[in-house]
Amino acid sequence: MGVGDPGRVLDVLRRGGTVVLTTHVHPDGDGIGAEVALAGLVRRLGGTPRIVNRDPLPRILRFLEGTEKIERFDPARHGELLRDADAIVMLDNSDPDRLEQLLPEVRASRATRVCIDHHPDPDPFWEVLYVDEAASCTGQLVLDLWDAAGLVPDEAAATALYTALVSDTGRFRFGNTTPRAFETARRLLDLGVRPAEVYSRLEETLGEGLLRLFGEILAAMEVRAEGRLVVLRVTIEQMERTGTRHEDFAEVINLALRLEGSRLACLFRELAGGRTKVSLRSKGELDVNRLARRHGGGGHRNASGIVLDRPFEEAIALLVPELETLARS
Repeated sequence: MGVGDPGRVLDVLRRGGTVVLTTHVHPDGDGIGAEVALAGLVRRLGGTPRIVNRDPLPRILRFLEGTEKIERFDPARHGELLRDADAIVMLDNSDPDRLEQLLPEVRASRATRVCIDHHPDPDPFWEVLYVDEAASCTGQLVLDLWDAAGLVPDEAAATALYTALVSDTGRFRFGNTTPRAFETARRLLDLGVRPAEVYSRLEETLGEGLLRLFGEILAAMEVRAEGRLVVLRVTIEQMERTGTRHEDFAEVINLALRLEGSRLACLFRELAGGRTKVSLRSKGELDVNRLARRHGGGGHRNASGIVLDRPFEEAIALLVPELETLARS
């Protein structure tokens, strides 16, 4: 089901001025790819884009042209920028709480608040919405904006959009891989995207510390619910010791889900300040999004996440019984 249309978003972007782009905490390939591609469109329309995120850029996404301009939020540097911006665009998320430290500045801003997303139940906080939960990724919606503007993405923007697409479809293997996803991929290849190069950048450039940490995580995995559930854990101490504090751990969850007989895999990741990030992956019709939404998270049927304001062990004790029940359902 779609909400809004690209025309209303373009009306805002065509006004020019400063357009601040942002995405959810712990940004992924879809959020970053959509930001970079939309920044290119904003420039083509005569505006001045600034990309400001709460969290650092994942190392594996640094190959995308334009990511060198992404700024990490600092209240002293960006408070005035957000308050005085002409537009603020949230990508790949509609929940204002996932802006975290940026939220007070966004609330106080005179900017038009825009949301471009493909997750269900968009929050009414945003004044202009372009949301389509049938889209495989937010990058597809950014491509719609390029089309509606009558413009063609350059190779850099096309590569960012392709990265968004392959990231959110799990390299074309998740349930959100649709005929439209393959048509989008074909179009982006026609614009110069080199799939082998993108794959190599995303899959074949793991640092030694991250690869060793994956080994630790998998060696300590718990197999529960008669083999249907795989539980993974990673602590702050492990991340600091291996130099992987700001890395993407999605692939280790996908590896765990390859266990024969498994239906659901989860990774509990300890965060600073007594919080815990929970990443969920499932197979087939098993819906992890419903569970995630009950705890303030969200995402898709087969791939969702939660950030809990609970210490690591407490979060595990809270959720594992629910996960076991879901895995057996």
